[in-house]
Amino acid sequence: MLLQVFSHLTPGIDQNICSLTLHARYQLAEVLDREHPDGRDWRALAKSLDLLDRVLATHKDDTEDDAPLSRVDEILDLWATDTEATIRDLHGQLVKLGRTDAVEKLLSHVQLFVYN
Repeated sequence: MLLQVFSHLTPGIDQNICSLTLHARYQLAEVLDREHPDGRDWRALAKSLDLLDRVLATHKDDTEDDAPLSRVDEILDLWATDTEATIRDLHGQLVKLGRTDAVEKLLSHVQLFVYN
């Protein structure tokens, strides 16, 4: 019986990034939307995901009032629609960027296991 339960468990980090809660996305935006002195902000994340040109092109004529509330949230939406991106993939990108603050916020919102 216990083995049957375990066979239906998936590590939370292997869930699609669409499963991130609104609060988790807010927490990531809080640290990555602000400009970083070393450039390791939303632009670096978008570039590492090959989405920077697309994000910038979408908003090239925007005024400050037209800009999206969160570039990070927009990047995650674009990435999720284009790929089978997982929380593990996002974690890897944030580690490559050296953003331990964002990694900590991400992991604090990921379930250990998900029953499916």
